[in-house]
Amino acid sequence: MQAKRSPSGSNVKTTRLQKLEDALSKITQSSVVTVLPDYFVDRFVRLDNFAELAKAVEEKGEEGGGGSIRGIRQTEVKGGNAVNLAYALGTLKVKTNLITVANSLPAEMLRIVFGKFPHVNLDIINGDPGLTVAFEFRKNNRIVNVMVSDSGALKDFDQTWLKEKHWTDISNSGLVCLVNWSSIIRATDLTESVFTFAREKGIETFFDPADVSEKVEDLPELKKRVLDKGLIKYLSMNDNEARIMSRVFAGHRLAQQYSSADLERTIKVLADVTGERVDIHTHRFSMSCLEKDVCVAPCHKLEQKTVTGAGDVWDAADLIGYRTGLEDTERLTLANGAAGLYVSREDAVPPTSPEVMDFLQNHYVG
Repeated sequence: MQAKRSPSGSNVKTTRLQKLEDALSKITQSSVVTVLPDYFVDRFVRLDNFAELAKAVEEKGEEGGGGSIRGIRQTEVKGGNAVNLAYALGTLKVKTNLITVANSLPAEMLRIVFGKFPHVNLDIINGDPGLTVAFEFRKNNRIVNVMVSDSGALKDFDQTWLKEKHWTDISNSGLVCLVNWSSIIRATDLTESVFTFAREKGIETFFDPADVSEKVEDLPELKKRVLDKGLIKYLSMNDNEARIMSRVFAGHRLAQQYSSADLERTIKVLADVTGERVDIHTHRFSMSCLEKDVCVAPCHKLEQKTVTGAGDVWDAADLIGYRTGLEDTERLTLANGAAGLYVSREDAVPPTSPEVMDFLQNHYVG
């Protein structure tokens, strides 16, 4: 009897890429995704060396102020996790509801930038948007970002801000995403209310908390009122958020300089204590875990030009994988590809489906 041959690497690549292309094509017929609630006006400040800027600012202050430090590259764009996620979904042709907070010129900016997406429903609640200055600079041989933010009216946002039309939009969705929990004072109230409503309606839920370092004291309450009740179906985070949450929830320690095996242990801890599907994205690899089953996918080695917003692009492609039933490896490959292409661009524009497929064809990581 002739032994059965394993598929060649090229056949695996062809099959996987075809599945990803089919998923990106099918998503246009999928149910609506509702995203809420944050909007920030982002100013990117790109630097070769942050210490040099800090020194120059100090020197200007010593001189009495009033002068300018010129030649600093800056760009002002729409931002915020919810807005970035909705925009990335819109670019990938996912039917999307965006519920967010803005007024005046920032609200008009939103209407303009989303105007090209007839499949995105924009619902703006009146209030001051957030403001962020995002410093991007090189540290330890890679580009990092540090954001200085004013949350605006978002910090006071809770479920009482949602009117009947918003609840109707959520009830007509297949999935609801709540992101940037960390910027909202009563965020756990909001999350519990929205996700309880979603569960009662049979709607899937996706949660990305953003940087939790300043909300550590609120994490036990989030676990008790949201995670322990099984209100989150998909939990997404980066490695630093995973480090903090695993320490608070389980006393687990993830080193700053960690290996793939270290992060694999961390994601298993998080999946165990939360009972949820957990995804972690980093600049080296991404992981997904349900119970003890961990899937790892390497990221692309690229010259980084933009890092702010990369996690939102990753989440958007990850969601497409969930909504179209991709296997874990395929889903992570798609998310890594979309985020990889995004960070290799300087214009902070999320990729289209054809661009993602072309990128994966030429930068496949098996």
